[in-house]
Amino acid sequence: MKLWQKIFLYTLILVMLAVGVTSILLLENSYSLAMNQRKQSAYSEHEFFISNFKSMVITERLKENSVVLDEAKVERLMKEIMEEDAGSSTIFLDGNREQICANKKEEIPEELLALVEKETVTCMQGKGKKMYTASQERIESVDYYFVTVQDISDVIEIHEDMLQRIRIISMGCAIGIAVILLIVVKLLLLPLQKMNAGTKAIAQGEYEKRIPEAGSDELSELAHNMNSMAEAVEKNVKALEDVAENRKQFIDNLAHEMKTPLTSILGFADLLQIKKDISEEGRIEYAGIIKEEASRMRTLSGKLMELITVGEANVEWEKEEMQALFDEIGASLKVVAEKQNMILSCESEPGELIIDRELFKSLIYNLVDNSIKASNEGGRIRVDGYFIGEEFVIIVEDEGIGIPTEELEKITQAFYMVDKARSRKKGGAGLGLALCAEIVESHQGTMKFESEIHQGTRVIVKMKGGQSDEK
Repeated sequence: MKLWQKIFLYTLILVMLAVGVTSILLLENSYSLAMNQRKQSAYSEHEFFISNFKSMVITERLKENSVVLDEAKVERLMKEIMEEDAGSSTIFLDGNREQICANKKEEIPEELLALVEKETVTCMQGKGKKMYTASQERIESVDYYFVTVQDISDVIEIHEDMLQRIRIISMGCAIGIAVILLIVVKLLLLPLQKMNAGTKAIAQGEYEKRIPEAGSDELSELAHNMNSMAEAVEKNVKALEDVAENRKQFIDNLAHEMKTPLTSILGFADLLQIKKDISEEGRIEYAGIIKEEASRMRTLSGKLMELITVGEANVEWEKEEMQALFDEIGASLKVVAEKQNMILSCESEPGELIIDRELFKSLIYNLVDNSIKASNEGGRIRVDGYFIGEEFVIIVEDEGIGIPTEELEKITQAFYMVDKARSRKKGGAGLGLALCAEIVESHQGTMKFESEIHQGTRVIVKMKGGQSDEK
């Protein structure tokens, strides 16, 4: 059974129970009041009848000039009074509950007479559509039972008629309430139905689907929360799809980058093995190519390992004095730059930053390595570090060939090379800047590139550093 059907049925049952019980209680209360009035009337009539009879006995006693009337005269007076009061049923019984006379045939309840004998007061009992009132009276030293009978059929018929009316009215109310309730429940649950359709679509993969958020009630709040959840799911799914796509592209690029040097190595190794009349110059040339390609594969595998493990490595956060660290890095890089006939300066203002020492050095080495590859002989490379507030800024600037503006957004992608021929010739694998981006991100930083063709490239890194292990 659906929710709207449950709400409809349960509400209808409760409303009908409330209406029915209230109507019946009101009717029973009205019936009880009417019966009490009728009992009071019957009791008054009964008492009046007895009082009237006793007056007749006294009057007859005065007429007879007698102290006490005999039973025959009393019974004669009973018949006379019954003839005068022919409208209602009256029964006289002797002390043994034997009927003396009655103006109508009635079946007197035996339990009523027994109750009168026991209680010695006037008692009443209803039976069928009649009300029996009985009392025990002592007349001329003899006990008699007086019973008067009242017709209460009008009260009972009115009660039954009212019950029938209530049944008809209740049926009409039930139909009317059911129609109104059905419309109200449908209208109230309409947003829930839309929400159900929306969540069903989202569950089937339509993550861009959103649920209408009309109104300001709980359902609107629920729809808003469902939309937030769908948005989060859509974002996560897209992120997973991007990760899967990046991994596929990464593997494709890796396979391509590995295939090229391996093909060269195998090819020139075959020439050395097959060719018998190879000259000494040719042998040296082939061996040099094999060495160069093998070296590039070693660089590729090394960079690849660094890139893979930088996010998983057990990072050791330590507070480092940046001026001393830059002096140490500059001393190492100057040797490399001088081999390429380039001028390198590496300086930083004093100050401390929490970093992973090896990752930070790898960041500077890779940025400077890229600058060296992009520069010509005699070029200048400058590495500066300084603090701005809580951030440490690193500027790596060269006077090299520059990077086209449209390529700047792609240069941190793994295996992406602006000039593949030049990069491979210089031993590049297209992984250095991807590794730098990972290191900067792990240090809560950003990396930005500014470049002009044939003017040089400027890399701006801003980082807040990590948290000390001591904390």
